[in-house]
Amino acid sequence: MKFLHPEILTVDPGYAESGRRAARQLIEQIAGSIDPRQIVIPAALN
Repeated sequence: MKFLHPEILTVDPGYAESGRRAARQLIEQIAGSIDPRQIVIPAALN
């Protein structure tokens, strides 16, 4: 869309990265190697 309207800003809310990290954390918790923790993934403006 930027090629049509270069003034447009897009937001990447970080869903893909948070999904990867959540899956990794779940696997590590099941394996017993880590305790639950909170992970914050910042959004990015493009």
